[in-house]
Amino acid sequence: MFLVRLVQVALLAIALAGCGHMPVTSMVKLARVDFETSDPAQLRAAIKLPRSLRPRPNGVVLRIAVRVGRAPEQARDFLLRELPLPAELAREAGADSHVFAYRIDEADLPRLTAFRAELIAKKASGQGGAISISVKPEACRTDELPQGPLYLTSYLRTAETGGYVTLARDVDLRTIAPDQDIAGKIPPCAG
Repeated sequence: MFLVRLVQVALLAIALAGCGHMPVTSMVKLARVDFETSDPAQLRAAIKLPRSLRPRPNGVVLRIAVRVGRAPEQARDFLLRELPLPAELAREAGADSHVFAYRIDEADLPRLTAFRAELIAKKASGQGGAISISVKPEACRTDELPQGPLYLTSYLRTAETGGYVTLARDVDLRTIAPDQDIAGKIPPCAG
């Protein structure tokens, strides 16, 4: 089935690492989501960051990447706008972490709808395909980064899931790409 499953949903960092931290229960819930019919206006994303990090303004995007048959992967980034923290995610925050929730920017909804229509038209050719969705947060640091792991967690909610589903839990920014110092490249926040 083409474009039916969001099982490959992952945080960009997970994609870079080539591994997954997605709970099995999340895979089951996300397998029920159909990209062809899911309402993009109801799509929500969230990220949990250490207190020493925060998302940069206009720095969080939702990337949708699709491969149809043997064609090269097509990817589009859609700007996410911050929302007030939903009650169901408030319990995820702790003394050393905070959570940020997002929706697709209204100006990007028509672009997403057009991208989806383009992909559905390609489906008519009878070729199989795969989809991946990732949250790409650009962060800045508000303080010196603590020693040890820097955990990041991401979530997704669709009309079909009804609630936030964990995409990647406790991904350590220091270990996802051992050959790169990702944490060291995070700039200080302005102002």
